[in-house]
Amino acid sequence: MRANKIVQIYSEHLMSVNTVTFIDNNNRFITTSDDKKIFIWDYGIPVVIKHISEPSLHSVPYVTLHKNKKWFLGQSMNNTIIVY
Repeated sequence: MRANKIVQIYSEHLMSVNTVTFIDNNNRFITTSDDKKIFIWDYGIPVVIKHISEPSLHSVPYVTLHKNKKWFLGQSMNNTIIVY
């Protein structure tokens, strides 16, 4: 067990990270940030594999996975729900 030791740093976001949501049997995860970007990462590799950033995208402070695990939904700060 690792205690009090940083194992990996993921550092692409420019502002505070709002959510970390694990997907694909915990092999990947989604991060959202106040920088209005959504990143998808492979666990253990600090390189973004998918970058979602659109001019109309607002900060997304909450993300959940759909029950079929094909899509994720996020609560956007412009009072909308986004689906990817």
